[in-house]
Amino acid sequence: MEVYMQVLRIKDVSRPNGPFARSTINKAIAEGRLTARKVGGATVILADDWRRYVEGTPITSNRRQSA
Repeated sequence: MEVYMQVLRIKDVSRPNGPFARSTINKAIAEGRLTARKVGGATVILADDWRRYVEGTPITSNRRQSA
């Protein structure tokens, strides 16, 4: 039986000026809100852990609020 897990590196999910900057991801890992693993010299995140982390972030509305 072959088992396949999708593994992501931090650089795969981060964007320099986006909602998931490297510093945001590293902070979530340090605070225990996102699980990361070390494989050799690489820090990796299982795709399922990434999905749970993103799904756990607040839901927001795109509607503008009146002043």
